[in-house]
Amino acid sequence: MITTKPTGMRYVFQPMFNREGKLIAVECLSRLDPLKHGHFADVEQFFSHASLALRTDILLEQITLVAHYQSWFRDNNVMVTLNIDEQTLMALDNENISEFVNATGCLHFEINEFSRTLTCHNPTSLALSEKYSLWLDDFGSGYAGFSALSVQSFRYIKTDKCLLWSLFEKNNGQELMSSLLSYFSVNHYLVIVEGVESQEHRRWLDDMPWFALQGMLWQECSIQTLVASTPVYSFQGDSTQVCDASELIRV
Repeated sequence: MITTKPTGMRYVFQPMFNREGKLIAVECLSRLDPLKHGHFADVEQFFSHASLALRTDILLEQITLVAHYQSWFRDNNVMVTLNIDEQTLMALDNENISEFVNATGCLHFEINEFSRTLTCHNPTSLALSEKYSLWLDDFGSGYAGFSALSVQSFRYIKTDKCLLWSLFEKNNGQELMSSLLSYFSVNHYLVIVEGVESQEHRRWLDDMPWFALQGMLWQECSIQTLVASTPVYSFQGDSTQVCDASELIRV
């Protein structure tokens, strides 16, 4: 069991859908309470000022929240990802936490491409990659890039949303994106394309070998809304399996 301190944060879940349109994962994201955190412009500014102790408490609070609903995630084969950095990754270097996390059977951690743990061979971080499922987040943002893949072992890669937006506007962008995703596919990586904000984005990606899509085309929701539904089919698949889809899909 993990003991946590109340942080005053609110948590939402942003869906990821596979090629058949099935919900296969959600990313747990922090949201600020305007009454408590109104002096911060956004979540990024808040975290840039937050202490390691507070960021660790937020991470542990997220882990505890997911663990409370772990049966729903396991029963519906839905993964949950949480964001970490090099410091909060080191906070996970605890046997009680690793046992608790692995017992949920659904938790994965996204580590950003600009994390320093991806640019050096840190023995502790390499050992932690054996204990936890780590995803590479924001690939293509201009930091570690392919070099990160030689430092840490990743199965899942999430592309930076700005990469999609930039290539979508280029004349040869579709060819470049397709080549990148094909490279990952033949090397057995599972890629989640972030930044999908329109049906045009989705159709542009249709013939490419991605594993899942994520973006503001689909609404984030609370844990209560999420577990009150069956896994949603967003844009394809058997329409009889859609339940409370209006809570997740932007129209």
